[in-house]
Amino acid sequence: MMPLSVSAALDASRGLAVDEAPGSLIVTGAADEAALEAWRTVARDCDALGCRLTCRDDIGDAHDLMTAELAELTGEPLRITLEIAHPANALRVATVDGLRRALADPDGLLHVSEIRLLGLDEPIRTLGVDVVPWRDGDGDAAPRAASAFPSPRRFARTIAGENRAPAEIGSSVLDGSADRQDGAFLLWREFAADAVRRSLVNEIYDVDGATRVVLAGSPTRRLDLGAAEATAGTFAELQQAARWVFVEGQDVELRHTLLTGELAREWRDEQPFAVGLADRLHVALESAGLAYRAHVQQGSRETIKSLSDLRKTLAEEIGKVTQQTRDLSSGLWRDVAVAIVTIAFRLSMDATKSTATPVYAVVLVLVAAYIVVSQVITVKSSRAFLKVAADARTQWRQKGYAYLSDVEFNALAGTPLAEARAIYDRVETAANWVAGSVAAGLVIFAAWEAGMISAGWRALSSIACG
Repeated sequence: MMPLSVSAALDASRGLAVDEAPGSLIVTGAADEAALEAWRTVARDCDALGCRLTCRDDIGDAHDLMTAELAELTGEPLRITLEIAHPANALRVATVDGLRRALADPDGLLHVSEIRLLGLDEPIRTLGVDVVPWRDGDGDAAPRAASAFPSPRRFARTIAGENRAPAEIGSSVLDGSADRQDGAFLLWREFAADAVRRSLVNEIYDVDGATRVVLAGSPTRRLDLGAAEATAGTFAELQQAARWVFVEGQDVELRHTLLTGELAREWRDEQPFAVGLADRLHVALESAGLAYRAHVQQGSRETIKSLSDLRKTLAEEIGKVTQQTRDLSSGLWRDVAVAIVTIAFRLSMDATKSTATPVYAVVLVLVAAYIVVSQVITVKSSRAFLKVAADARTQWRQKGYAYLSDVEFNALAGTPLAEARAIYDRVETAANWVAGSVAAGLVIFAAWEAGMISAGWRALSSIACG
């Protein structure tokens, strides 16, 4: 029941000085007996939660509230210190002042996913660190995920001094929208507004004790950063600007440059940046949005032209593979036709002209050799040409269409080309089988013409009879 007992002790300590830094809550003053009793309850709850409570008087002597006579301490100047243990990935805060100090050190929250505030009724959900109620029985928080958005410090650079843009923008951007008036939200809104303002400049630097910012544009503006209260309306515009620049697209650098350029164009006086931003941000954001859409449309036209060129190139590449397939097929049927004509011419001659038989055996062997050599040359030349074309495709893929992912490029070009090559491979395999079969048939026919088959048969027969 630690959160409830701390809350009750703070309520009972009204009128005392309360100060809190992350991990340490300090109450000083002359407490009455009811307040001391409430802090005794806190001390009892601390044992189970790993917290530590100490009480010292004005001369530094320690008093154990668990065993001390509270009546003797009543009205005495005391310093009660509560050291608060934090769960993993979370920060426990007991007061709004503690929340203020936590938010004032945003770099200290980079590895925290939750700030747990005592007495908070409704969470403050952001795209980074959430502010949630500190409730009894809370455990470790989920680990902080890596930010999905680029750091504003990449675009709003610190030139001199300690003042900087936030390390990450997510904790300053609401996850949704809200218009609340509770103290915790108003405090968070104050820090978030300042963080977003520092993100919407090009440079930040300190000079003569003042923080100044630079808006790079035509002309470039150098202004005091200043300070201004963030009303609900101005905060909504700041949120819109932060989302448009950092959250809603990939061209963050371009969006940031366009917006800061429009802000520089809108600035006509030396009014501090935080003060004048409320009157100029809406117009500058609209102008930057128009400029960005014009850029996207221009890029879209170039992309459409590039994809049209890709489709044309793809058609040419498939045409080359198709032509190689046709050349392979037509060359095969030409060679087969030569073999058929040779055999038909031999069969049409008078079989009694036995003197021509050895000559035609040689002719048949030569035709078979011609078919084999022709097929080998055709296949090798086709493969070499296809390899050259594939190497060229790799080059224009890398140089001309690098903006396409491998999945997109394969869908547009890779798969059709692979299917065309698969067709060629199947035709080549069939052609090799046909050419080989025809050549083998011609050799067998030549052996028959030369009488080698008959002589071999007679030899086998004699061996069998013997």
